[in-house]
Amino acid sequence: MKKPVPLVAVLLGIMLVFNSFSASKNPLVQPKNATEDPAKKEPLACFVKMNDGTIRNYTSLKLVTGLFITPHLLADEKTKIYPSEIKAYQNTDHFAVSQSTFTTGRHNFVAEVTLPGFAVRVAKGKVNMYCKKFYNGPRTIDEFFLQSGDDGLIYAYTPALMKEMAKDDPDALNYFNSKVKHTSLPEKLIATVTMVNNSNMVSKN
Repeated sequence: MKKPVPLVAVLLGIMLVFNSFSASKNPLVQPKNATEDPAKKEPLACFVKMNDGTIRNYTSLKLVTGLFITPHLLADEKTKIYPSEIKAYQNTDHFAVSQSTFTTGRHNFVAEVTLPGFAVRVAKGKVNMYCKKFYNGPRTIDEFFLQSGDDGLIYAYTPALMKEMAKDDPDALNYFNSKVKHTSLPEKLIATVTMVNNSNMVSKN
């Protein structure tokens, strides 16, 4: 039997998440802590998933961008890897997936914190959440995507999709449906996904 998590404890946990995000101007630009296991102190492993599904592991994997430079990853300080060659990658900053694997959503090629055409994972668990940037005139805008587990299809966020993802967690669903003052959409989505994932982690007797 699943033990219910007290709503107060869940909300306190969410507040801690928000406080950690507030340390940067754009919390979704620096998602490192959202993809790490807090119990582990060692850096994230570095790897790329090639288009044929094979995994290549590296000691280091650096994102390289700049004026007159085609954005790419530099593996072990010597091997160049271009976006068209891979489906996903993980370095010490984040895990990211190619938009070519998305079921819905617009395609774009903004290279700001990750390879162009890739989305950074900002939450992991029963529901994975990704953030990808696109141009809206002179500005870049965040677009969000949701995935059920690691093997599910990745869809562009819609309110209906979020409700479907949270349907088995009444507290998360009620929170998402509520009108929370002074809360941005990214904060509300992160909070809802965090509640769903924390609920899913409760052990059974």
